[in-house]
Amino acid sequence: MGSPSDQGMSGLEMAVVSGPPTELMPTGPPAQIFTMNIGSKFISATQNAEKAKLVKAYSCPLYLFLSLSCACISLALVLCTALVLYFSLVFKSGEFNIVDRAPHEWNITREDWLARDHTDNTTVARFAPLKLVVVQHTVGPECHRFTNCATVLRSLQRYYLDSKDLGYDIPYNYLIGNDGRVYQGRGWNREGAHTYGYNRCSLGVAFIGNYSEELTIHSRVSELQLQRFNMLLEDGVVLGFLRPDYTILPAMDVRNTTSPGSNLYRALQNFDHYERTHSFRGMDCEAIYNKLGLPYHL
Repeated sequence: MGSPSDQGMSGLEMAVVSGPPTELMPTGPPAQIFTMNIGSKFISATQNAEKAKLVKAYSCPLYLFLSLSCACISLALVLCTALVLYFSLVFKSGEFNIVDRAPHEWNITREDWLARDHTDNTTVARFAPLKLVVVQHTVGPECHRFTNCATVLRSLQRYYLDSKDLGYDIPYNYLIGNDGRVYQGRGWNREGAHTYGYNRCSLGVAFIGNYSEELTIHSRVSELQLQRFNMLLEDGVVLGFLRPDYTILPAMDVRNTTSPGSNLYRALQNFDHYERTHSFRGMDCEAIYNKLGLPYHL
């Protein structure tokens, strides 16, 4: 007989309590559950590792790209700042000089400033050689280099040629730029369209700019401009287009106008050939030549 504690226990139960043999240990579902748990952890760890590799693989080029972009932007900003500082100092010190090249030192032809081929054939031969030189100003923008002056002249010519009310060539015979050069308008022996009533017996010369000192912004006539103006008139005498005793007339002395501006008007009074009597106002060419006793062709 066994002990009371042994009563009611089956042989299998006793075998389990006392330590079952190996072959009696369960090998079914518990083993499968254990394997799945381990497998799940293994797969999860492997996937995390793969994801980390992918993130690292994509993150490195992106990081390098952003770093290089920032470096390039920083370098560009440094270079721009350096260039701004350099050119500011250069311009301030006056070391940056723009070369102003022109086809001629001072005498610029229509071909030089690329004038349109439109020249009035009317001549002033009836009153040649001319006695009068009428001076105007263009009342437009200044120009201090050959290329700028050529642009101004082309714009001026286009304004007169393309206007439905005008339709004629640039009205002056010659123009004096702020660069001190003389620019051919209609040229010698051509009737201008600058001063009504005096065009048939005068040479029309315009200074580029607005020389009215009453304006806040106005042009100032330079000594170089006056020298070149005088050289032009001397050439006219040598070539036979002007009388040696020619007379300089500011437009305001013969017409109701403010041209050539107070600044230039005052400068013209220093010329020996300036007409000081203002006695030609309101007269036509025939009356002027008759008054002076000058011959002209009938």
